[in-house]
Amino acid sequence: MHYGGKADSLLFLRGNKILVPEFFIITKNDYINFLTKNNIYSEIKTLFLSKEYKKIKELIKNQPVTQELKEKIEENILKINSRFYAVRSSATNEDGENKSYAGQYDSFLNIRKEGLFENIKNCWCSLYNENVICYSNDFDIYGMNVIIQKMIQPNYSGVIFSIDPSSETRNYTIIEMVKGLGEKLVSGKVIPTKIFIRKKTRRIDLKLGNLNIEKKTINQLMETVEKIEKIYNKPMDIEYAITKDNCYILQARPITANSQLPKTFDLSLTRQKSIIDIEIYYKGEYEGIQAITRNLYYFKPLFIYNNEENNVSIYYNGVDLEELPEPMYYYLDLDFDKTLNYYEKIKTNIKYLDNIIDNKKSIEYKSYIEKIIEIYPFISLGQLAGHFSKMTKRVKDLLVEFREKYDYIIYKAIDYLVLAVKEKLPKEYQDYIDFLRLEEVINNNLPSIEELEKRTQGYIYYNDKLYITKDYNQFFCEHNISIDALENNLLTGTFTYFSGEKIKGRVCKIMSDKDFSDFKEKDIIVTPMTSPKFLSILKHCQTIITDEGGITSHAAIISRELKIPCLVGTIGATKHLSTGDIIEITPRGEIKKIE
Repeated sequence: MHYGGKADSLLFLRGNKILVPEFFIITKNDYINFLTKNNIYSEIKTLFLSKEYKKIKELIKNQPVTQELKEKIEENILKINSRFYAVRSSATNEDGENKSYAGQYDSFLNIRKEGLFENIKNCWCSLYNENVICYSNDFDIYGMNVIIQKMIQPNYSGVIFSIDPSSETRNYTIIEMVKGLGEKLVSGKVIPTKIFIRKKTRRIDLKLGNLNIEKKTINQLMETVEKIEKIYNKPMDIEYAITKDNCYILQARPITANSQLPKTFDLSLTRQKSIIDIEIYYKGEYEGIQAITRNLYYFKPLFIYNNEENNVSIYYNGVDLEELPEPMYYYLDLDFDKTLNYYEKIKTNIKYLDNIIDNKKSIEYKSYIEKIIEIYPFISLGQLAGHFSKMTKRVKDLLVEFREKYDYIIYKAIDYLVLAVKEKLPKEYQDYIDFLRLEEVINNNLPSIEELEKRTQGYIYYNDKLYITKDYNQFFCEHNISIDALENNLLTGTFTYFSGEKIKGRVCKIMSDKDFSDFKEKDIIVTPMTSPKFLSILKHCQTIITDEGGITSHAAIISRELKIPCLVGTIGATKHLSTGDIIEITPRGEIKKIE
């Protein structure tokens, strides 16, 4: 029998030996029996079709609980024997993969035994919340089960995403945590402590917030998450509560609609480079650093050739550059003997290349290029070390030594390679040496002169592919990329969903439901935090901006399901923005007031 998303999840977790608070279920059949015994089925149906939802609730609340239900509760409540209980809704259409019905149905916490009957009926009444009916055009009025559960009084609680729902990488588990009950997190009343944890190593790569969590607690959470993700075989959204002795799971559901946030690139450097140079740069840096940092490195630089200036601009994902250096250098230090061995291999490669270049020997392409690629990680990590100080002294000393003694070799080796390639080309191709690809030269599969002429007019190299284009904006749109010049804007938030389209529009500031009347279709809603009663206008807005909340707040979940752009944690938004303001939002979450 199906008991609704929440109850089914708890039963499944308990059956797989995941610790959940003790509970029992008041089923939808109990609810139907309640309607039938009180002879109000037909009356509710008539009121429902007439949209008299408040009258339905009054009717339900005024009926006595059946004797069968009283006996069921008395029998099961003895098994739990708690001072306080949670009375939680579990509708049949709740907590699916496409829609979660986040916050639409009512649940009640810290309920004493004598208040159970009243709050069970309150849960049933939430079937007729206007927001619920607005949320689904195919509404099932008999779909309510109710969970009676031991009330946990946690030290900490929160939500875990087994993968980051706002990123294309699956390297991280995201933990959001608050003190006490997690209700204030989901409602967006507080900005949580947010922890990024490497899935493979359980290392904390980034922590935002003030809570200090013990390592054993993090490990306990990660063990539980890994078990749940394994038994469901899909990424999961998990609610938890931590007491002094235990970690309880309150809910687990598949992560709802995942957006692909834009990859925002910043200009790093501009150089004169051939395509051959670019290809070696890409493979050496991306694949090379992956090999020595346990697949942590996922930068994929973007190269744009400007024919008017005859140079290549190199862009990097700005967010990655802020977050990843510290863990990368951590892995170099974690197994320093391995790092030293790699360094010795690099020095051997340098001797090999110097010997060929200095003695003007012929090149065996495969071996020559492999050795350059193996050297490249220390070039990139060494350059980055000049701007980043959070590393151990021995790692920094090693990288500084490499830069002072050996980084010349890359420029020398690539120049020699390009010259050797050029000498073997037919005369009519030699002027196009900067626009040929390695595989074309090595496999003697040269493109037409016409094709090379097109490359001279402009190209983009990205993700190991060459794109012939001067229409950069179209390329960025197709690949969900932004390289907008960023200004010092007034406000900045975190995107939980982004559609990839430019955001510009009128602000409607909503501090209470009294402000709903100010809303116009396609407005940008600015509010401290949304709640289920906002749904009727959220479905028609262009964007949501909230002062508070994280990626698991009500606004975040609803935005992903409705596919509406949303910025959360935009501290000061309601202070600085007013109804009628015209604003623009960059793909990086920065807000600029235009009018």
